Amino acid sequence: MLAHARVLGHVFNPLTLYWCRDGAGALVAVVAEVHNTYGGRHHYLLEVDDEDRARVDKAFYVSPFFAVDGEYRMRVPEPDETLAATVVLRREVATAFVATLRGRRRPATPRHVLRALLRHPAVTVHVAAAIRRRGIGLWARGVPVVPRVPA
Repeated sequence: MLAHARVLGHVFNPLTLYWCRDGAGALVAVVAEVHNTYGGRHHYLLEVDDEDRARVDKAFYVSPFFAVDGEYRMRVPEPDETLAATVVLRREVATAFVATLRGRRRPATPRHVLRALLRHPAVTVHVAAAIRRRGIGLWARGVPVVPRVPA
């Protein structure tokens, strides 16, 4: 599983990835759990190819600036020493959104956890604030808001 850490009792986790294996240890699927800023979440069952790529139709309201349409193209290789996952939202014939997750594996020793906390003390608050700041900027520039349709 790949997720953000809880810091001071708070976490904003836009994407959680789960790599699912069978009894013999072979990868059979990846689950992408997408969270929005409204407290909702949606699971996408991904069938990945030999290059760790998957495609799935968008089925969940994430942003007030995007309708629930388009296709996610994801590259979700299981992390080893490094992490390099990418999510692309394609709408009609254009790329509407790209997100990347990159990092290096560190053991969860007390020293490494403390170092990460000191270097990034409010990382989840920063992520949530950056998303909201970006949304306010889009709204201020006149990007139309797409209302949520109740499920």
